[in-house]
Amino acid sequence: MKNISIRIKITLFIVLFLLLTFAIVLFLSMSNSRKSLSVATDRTLRTNAQTIDRAIQSIMLSGEAPIAVRTIRSLQEIQGLEQIDLYRANGLTAFHDYETLDLVNAQQQAFQFTKTPRIGKKELDTPLFQDIIDKKKAVKFEDKQNQHFEYYYPFQNKPECQMCHGQSKDLLGILHLKISTADLNMQIKKAGFMLSAILIVAGVLIAFCLIIFLNRLILDPLVKIGDIVAQVGQGNFDVKVEISRGDEIGVISDQINGMVRDLKEQDRIKRSLYLAQEVQQNLLPHEYPRSDNLDIAGKSIYCDETGGDYYDFIVSDNDEKQRIGIAVGDVSGHGIASALLMAAVRSSLRQRSSLPGSIGRIISDVNRQLVKDVEDSGQFITMFYLTIDPTQQSLQWVRAGHDPGIFYDPHSDRFEELHGQGAALGVIEDYKYAEYSKTALEKGQIIFLSTDGLTEARNNKGDMFGKEPVYNIIRENAASNANDILDAIFESLNRFLEGAKLEDDITLVVVKIKK
Repeated sequence: MKNISIRIKITLFIVLFLLLTFAIVLFLSMSNSRKSLSVATDRTLRTNAQTIDRAIQSIMLSGEAPIAVRTIRSLQEIQGLEQIDLYRANGLTAFHDYETLDLVNAQQQAFQFTKTPRIGKKELDTPLFQDIIDKKKAVKFEDKQNQHFEYYYPFQNKPECQMCHGQSKDLLGILHLKISTADLNMQIKKAGFMLSAILIVAGVLIAFCLIIFLNRLILDPLVKIGDIVAQVGQGNFDVKVEISRGDEIGVISDQINGMVRDLKEQDRIKRSLYLAQEVQQNLLPHEYPRSDNLDIAGKSIYCDETGGDYYDFIVSDNDEKQRIGIAVGDVSGHGIASALLMAAVRSSLRQRSSLPGSIGRIISDVNRQLVKDVEDSGQFITMFYLTIDPTQQSLQWVRAGHDPGIFYDPHSDRFEELHGQGAALGVIEDYKYAEYSKTALEKGQIIFLSTDGLTEARNNKGDMFGKEPVYNIIRENAASNANDILDAIFESLNRFLEGAKLEDDITLVVVKIKK
């Protein structure tokens, strides 16, 4: 049922519901008709029995016994009345002999009754017959298999009958009536068929009207809403649901229109972020500095569209020593604000680096200007800035609240952290940054700079990546070039994260001394 449209589902539901309803109505109607038949037949049998009782009494009191015989015979010929018998208390049919006639003729001499033809002799000796005799109550039951009702009506020895039948209070006999219900059942079936046909026609009309009503009330608006949602899913945010109603469909339409407006605004913001990301990516180095003495590689990964991490390579064409400046920074926070601050710091650092002065003086001047820019915003940036002099085989660095750089000597298999004092940029306006140096650089030595997003990255278990894996990767890949070392660290990080989302930007720079 997953691929069946809601229109077909509603149609099937309506049809099945109507079929079930009509079946119940038909069943109840047939049951009520059959019950009515049973009640009517019972009333008719009881009335007929009482009428026959009174008729026989009147006939017998007038001394017309032959008329009573003819009456019973005539009743037996009525269509639908399968059987009518009058039994004496001993179980034999009345009027089959002359026992009562002889008794009456013997008691009086004035008038003698004529012996007319009698009814055929029958005998009824069943437990039901005896039960009626004992309880003196009428009994009715239905034989559904043979389609007839049977009724047993007891004849009481009333005072007007006692002249001929004595003073006994016992029953004189039982009237047995059997009436066929085949014709009535057939009429009920015909009526049922007619009712079924009427219900089917009415059901089809009702279903048709309901389907049209539901289509216009619910399904057609839902189809329109679905088309609008599909267009929105394809990136068209200029559409609108044109349904003005005061019910739930109208509310949903208004909510969807509101959602489309919000999505349009979010899409505009997202496009702006992509544009900002593109601009920010263009601010990062497109190629690594070319040097016969150094192998350099760097990379930034942002957790959002834009980030606050920053790295840059600064090479002055007027520098006779061909020194290479490397900056790695981490702006507080994420997003557009951090990206703008990063761009401002990059511009300020590049501009100031083109002027004379030590790297300590350069960073101090950049900080002084940055404090004025950020004012009371609470933003700041940590930075590790170093310059490498290939000719003198030395390096100088300034640490402005940033993680220390890592220096690895594969000859002695020793790691050294490039420490140094210094506050984050944008915090203290007149702060004087000190510079530190290291000389006697040798071939194969590695300098590694990063932001704290690397070591503080967490997987789904909550474990931090830490510095130890970084040391091991650098040691194991010491013979590789800078870019391969960079890739090995990111591969190890991805395996560690196991699909967990980064919570901070990550920037890495690897410098390897070639000679």
